[in-house]
Amino acid sequence: MAENTPLANPIENEELQKKVETLMKYLNKARDLGELDLFLGLSQADYRIMQYLKKHENAHPSEMADALKESRPNIAANLRILEQKGYIQRDLDQDNRRQVYVNVTQEGLGFLHCCDMQMMYLFAGWFQILGEEETKHLFRILELSTNPSAMSDELKDFHLGE
Repeated sequence: MAENTPLANPIENEELQKKVETLMKYLNKARDLGELDLFLGLSQADYRIMQYLKKHENAHPSEMADALKESRPNIAANLRILEQKGYIQRDLDQDNRRQVYVNVTQEGLGFLHCCDMQMMYLFAGWFQILGEEETKHLFRILELSTNPSAMSDELKDFHLGE
């Protein structure tokens, strides 16, 4: 976006509105990760929990729920599934038997590594299809969408209805 160029109102600009709707469709699809769940063999929530446990030893389920912005019952249900698969281990605190520690197992770490490698190959294929220039554009869009400080002043101050 050029500096000092006012943002077009997507509601009044039909072409821009179609682009926004298409982007929203793709973002919703990416958020849902339905296609990738089958590819990875884990749900999005399970994968996020495994990644969290990889970085946090002896995690408490309530800490996970807070950090991942998930409900405690959902975390408990996901932990049961991951434990049945052998990817995590839950241990009771010997001093306080109501306290549970959760850790990823070696099998879980191996599975995560396989998932990460599959994702790397998938994305590498996408980048080959996109080419250098489109990949740079994709990274710029992702940077803007995840880093508000990288946005221009106009975009930071943009509010609907203005």
